[in-house]
Amino acid sequence: MSSHSIRQRGAAALQALSPGNRRVRTLGLLALCLAAGFVVGLAAALINPLILLGMAPVLVVGVWALRSDERSVWLLIAVIGILPRFAAPVKFVLTPTFLDLALILLIAAWFLRISRHPLQPRDIPIALPLLSLIMVAIVTFIVGLPNGALTPLVLRRFAELVISMAMVFVLVSVLRDRDILQRSVRIFIVIGALSALAGIILYILPADLAIRLLSALRPFGYPTGPTVLHYVLDDPSQLQRATGLWIDPNAYGGYLLVTGGVTLPQLFTRKPLLPKWLVLAVLGVIGLALVLTISRGAIIAFLFVAVLLGLVRYRRILLLAAIIVILILALPQTSALVSHFAQGFAGQDLATQMRFGEYKDAFRLIGRYPLLGVGFASTPDVDLYIGVSSMYLLVAQQMGLLGLSAFLITVVVLYLSALRARQAIWDDEMISAIWLGSFAGITGALISGIFDHYFFNIDFHNSVMLLWLVVAFAISSQLSPEQTLSTPAKIDAYGNQR
Repeated sequence: MSSHSIRQRGAAALQALSPGNRRVRTLGLLALCLAAGFVVGLAAALINPLILLGMAPVLVVGVWALRSDERSVWLLIAVIGILPRFAAPVKFVLTPTFLDLALILLIAAWFLRISRHPLQPRDIPIALPLLSLIMVAIVTFIVGLPNGALTPLVLRRFAELVISMAMVFVLVSVLRDRDILQRSVRIFIVIGALSALAGIILYILPADLAIRLLSALRPFGYPTGPTVLHYVLDDPSQLQRATGLWIDPNAYGGYLLVTGGVTLPQLFTRKPLLPKWLVLAVLGVIGLALVLTISRGAIIAFLFVAVLLGLVRYRRILLLAAIIVILILALPQTSALVSHFAQGFAGQDLATQMRFGEYKDAFRLIGRYPLLGVGFASTPDVDLYIGVSSMYLLVAQQMGLLGLSAFLITVVVLYLSALRARQAIWDDEMISAIWLGSFAGITGALISGIFDHYFFNIDFHNSVMLLWLVVAFAISSQLSPEQTLSTPAKIDAYGNQR
């Protein structure tokens, strides 16, 4: 058979299989319908049909987000703020959380458009120390495996920690487009307000109703019963603590601290992302929800970053912070809160005394395993345990002084890059407000990390991802014009970037 005849037959075969062939299209559509019907029927047989019906909107949102990496970032922001601890009601090998699914969607959407977001290592100033931190985490995890059983849950949570740190590279490659960055920070602020509003509403509702509403989230992995409401010292006779949908009041306070820090410069810049009246309303609900968490570490950290922003650029913040502090000290409605803070500073309340005990035990563990820690599973000694109300001591427990050094070096390099970029972006009102707000959020998280642990804790994936998301905001906002996309990406009517 001649080569010419072979080419003719090949062309005929390709034509028969081409999308223009009606028969092939019909058969393909029929096969797709049969496959979809089989999958839906099998799922309905194995899963509660009501749950399956409830997952339909999730599938629609997933398809919507997958069509654009910018939308996938928005979805990630929304899940962190509003659905932080939601787990899929369907168990495969493990039960994925909504945050896991949002990360998978973002990675997939980014990978499909990777050619549109070329990224150079020089674009991310913390690339080398961050990769070193990830490698140290992996090494200490492996070294610590003999210390405890490697359960699927521990493996998944450690993987989530590593992925959250690595997501900085993906997020910066998307957010380097300044239009996308501005829209994403705007979404971040609005979601923060909605999360704060949810926390306030659940706080003011009658306890029985709030318990019923939160217990109704049981199919999504939420706790049930009276324990869904939190009180100081777990005593219902004490002050109630707002949790929103975050379950843990301290982690919720940390979220409000970071979102408040990102939002605060928008009230004083000449080019805010949102109308000033709306920014003021957002800060009002975030501030109120933060106070209602009674998270002393988060409240102190927020006041600190507010003063820092006032000293660096926005002097009017100092006046606002002074007025707020005076009102808190003077109003009778906040007297119990002030008393709670005073007892903490004096070391008189049980929570503070327990913290001191945790610090002492943490130093004992670090003293025995100073270099690489004990890993993320368990400890080799029965008189020691992993867990302390300090992010830095927790990192040292799990990853040793080597891991703590890698983390601190990453932070130092990030702030040094900010100092170098300061002059280049200072006159750009809109970008500099995003930049300052991002570093305010990061600084607040680092300060609260002295007293709390959730920003680098494998049991708080939402808080860990929040920290690295805001780090991506900070890095993206300080990229020079030649490092950003030469042609800003635009979204067409179908959600595609072009």
